[in-house]
Amino acid sequence: MNTKKSAWNKVQNAIGLSEANAADLNDERFLYLKTRIAKLEKSFRFARIPESDIGINEMLKSVLPLMAPKDPVGMEFERVGRSYDGGYVMVKHDAKDRIAYSLGINRDVSWDLDIANRGYDIFQYDHTIDKLPQDHIGFHWKKLGITAANQRTKELSSLDEQMRQNGHEDCTDMLLKLDIEGHEWSVFAELPSETLSKFTQIAVECHGFDRIQKLPWFRTTKEALENLYKTHQVVHIHGNNNSQLRVLGGFPMPKTFELTLLRRDICDFTACSRVFPTELDQPNNPNFADHFLGNFNYF
Repeated sequence: MNTKKSAWNKVQNAIGLSEANAADLNDERFLYLKTRIAKLEKSFRFARIPESDIGINEMLKSVLPLMAPKDPVGMEFERVGRSYDGGYVMVKHDAKDRIAYSLGINRDVSWDLDIANRGYDIFQYDHTIDKLPQDHIGFHWKKLGITAANQRTKELSSLDEQMRQNGHEDCTDMLLKLDIEGHEWSVFAELPSETLSKFTQIAVECHGFDRIQKLPWFRTTKEALENLYKTHQVVHIHGNNNSQLRVLGGFPMPKTFELTLLRRDICDFTACSRVFPTELDQPNNPNFADHFLGNFNYF
């Protein structure tokens, strides 16, 4: 009877019945509810708590070293583009071909304008707009989005295909900027090193880290970062403060990062001496505090 009463207390708390209802609860109904509560307790016991989940912790341990910034020896940094959202901190280094690819435009071409004013031709892609917010003689825009080659549609093309159409197969020193709302992972996961190596510097907004526990997202992201790591080194990192900083698997993580990567043959790299955000960084949203990331070297 004591065992039944103890179990009844769990049932009572779970379904909100008063103690007076106990007398009206027949044994069959009681056993059903007791079994149901036991199943619920078991499922809750193993439910993932993202902040402390050991699986997420292991996932992040496998990708965070690929994102850890290093200092480029003998190089300086500058901000390219506007203040706040739309600008990127990049290494001061000219790409000999004077060609840049800008994937994802929306309402902002400040990065494109800064680069075009240095004498570059900017090849721009965005299928979500009907015209550019501002024109420039160096702009070449197509109403196309960019994704992985195996995901192409009438609205979406691949970077390799557009480079072929533009006659850039033999170029070896170009710039690349991407803000394509998650498609960056599939793009980088499939691009061969031969194509990636054509870009001296890559500035990219990386989305979706709140989905780290989703295995398809994790696998594609890990493959993309490993692919980039072969040819480029992360030299700058910034957390986009338009979303909250979260703890995932024990690590403080923004939902979205901005990464700058420099091709490995351009210079030597040493351990990072900077703390992020740096004085060149701007919060994406000036109404919120910027995300403090330290030096982002966990290992």
